[in-house]
Amino acid sequence: MARDDLPLANDGNFDQVVPAGPVARLFTYVSETVGLLAGPALIVALDLVGELQWQGILGGVVVTVVVGGLSAASLVATVRMKRRTDRLARNGQPATAHVVDSRTVSIGEETGTELTLRISGPDVPEFETTHRGTDHRTGELGDEFPVVVDPSDNIFMILPRRSRA
Repeated sequence: MARDDLPLANDGNFDQVVPAGPVARLFTYVSETVGLLAGPALIVALDLVGELQWQGILGGVVVTVVVGGLSAASLVATVRMKRRTDRLARNGQPATAHVVDSRTVSIGEETGTELTLRISGPDVPEFETTHRGTDHRTGELGDEFPVVVDPSDNIFMILPRRSRA
């Protein structure tokens, strides 16, 4: 299966799946649809009140391009992440991630941790990847925790420590 690369990943975790619940996805779908419609709504509103001039049309176009573009990117990322989560549910294999290196990194405006993980399992060939985060709950050097991996492209999801894959 071809890699399902996300065009945007603000935390640098391109190979990691972070599932969102149905309420979070619904909120994203609704809010980003509003973002897509903001520019056209501005133009229609100005026309309804009789104030539509070239500046209003230009403003509507700019809002559509900027806000609509960001909204479209967010919608695409949400749909792709859901697709990845579903694929892991179907094809994922249980594995264990071992933290083999840890270092402090800058993630946007925050300081976070970049962990080098060595992942392996009964049906998962060993590979190394990184996990970046600011929550400091994932692990420290020497820790191990459960993950589920799609061996076809090494997409993985970190499971809660009490879970069994």
